[in-house]
Amino acid sequence: MDLTIRERVAGFDPAAFWQKAPGREQWRSMVAKYEALDAAAKLSEGPRGADYKLALADLASRWPGGLREGELIGPARVAKRLRAASAGLAQPERPRADWPDEAARAVLCWAELHDLIRDQLAFRRALSPGLAPSTEAFAAWTQAAARTPRWPDPARLPAIVGAKLRVRGAYLWLAARSGLDLPSLNGLLLARAGHWDRRPDDPSWAHSP
Repeated sequence: MDLTIRERVAGFDPAAFWQKAPGREQWRSMVAKYEALDAAAKLSEGPRGADYKLALADLASRWPGGLREGELIGPARVAKRLRAASAGLAQPERPRADWPDEAARAVLCWAELHDLIRDQLAFRRALSPGLAPSTEAFAAWTQAAARTPRWPDPARLPAIVGAKLRVRGAYLWLAARSGLDLPSLNGLLLARAGHWDRRPDDPSWAHSP
């Protein structure tokens, strides 16, 4: 896959993202995820009983977005990504840029995306009842909760991803930081193109070649 990486949002240098090492915890989490996806696929081959349902519920709660990934990429790519995650766990301080193959880059981007979505979910749980979640309120929360390494310069969130807090904002934020346009990022994550690649309210920078 040909990925064009360049600055798409002023002040967001993709090199800062790719030169950083993900660290042991992200790699370990990815090994566990792809092992779980592989196990769930094997359970699906037989009668889909309580064990299968529990496996899916665990996947959905631990790695938001992971079920969709597993359904779309298929067992062969799950196995490739498991091997890539295992290799990464053996060298956790190696910069993201030093993992050029497609499977490893998909794993690296998923590792970051899972954390971004988890932050959004944690914010929604912490929100007072009756209050509508906004990107501006989420930006303030990320600073107070010391989550700014994943959300650098969070005050810019509304301008970059929109005023409404939504899961797509996590994809857009990752696209901005990684220097990928949104269709390329989705293609890397999900190994195919689809209706999710473009929406009318997406910012223009997310679709420029």
